[in-house]
Amino acid sequence: MVSVFDENDNRPTFHEKIYQVRLPERERRKKAEPIYRVVAYDQDDGPNSDLSYSIVDGNEDGKFFIDPKTAVVSSRKAFAAGSYDILTIKASDNGRPQKSSTARLHIEWIRRPTPSSVPLVFDEPFYNFTITENDNVAEIVGVVSLLKSPFPVWFDITGKVL
Repeated sequence: MVSVFDENDNRPTFHEKIYQVRLPERERRKKAEPIYRVVAYDQDDGPNSDLSYSIVDGNEDGKFFIDPKTAVVSSRKAFAAGSYDILTIKASDNGRPQKSSTARLHIEWIRRPTPSSVPLVFDEPFYNFTITENDNVAEIVGVVSLLKSPFPVWFDITGKVL
């Protein structure tokens, strides 16, 4: 019997080298809330493709933290409009020797717009998207579109697991 093991010959790769997001200002919170999720992938197999994430630069004051497995960057701190944060996120694999790569997350905090009384008009009356548990992370699940609005559109994505 011959067993072939994966060699750790690939380093993690982020979908983007620089992620740029504009988020509305926020007040200090009791519970940490997500800010953004950066995603990397590794083309190796088995443990060599298991990734962990860390913030390696730009968090000297400890405002942010990252879930080492899901790569969700969160904070419970307040952020004023006009401020700007740049974080360097590192993805490391579990191979030997360990390989890693980094990406930058640029966060621009903007004034929260006043809600508009103009209703949004969507292209479809109802949207329903289905994914399987083995779908790749960061793949497009569906597209929700609306007619152009003269005002910024803020939204939350919610759902339930059936």
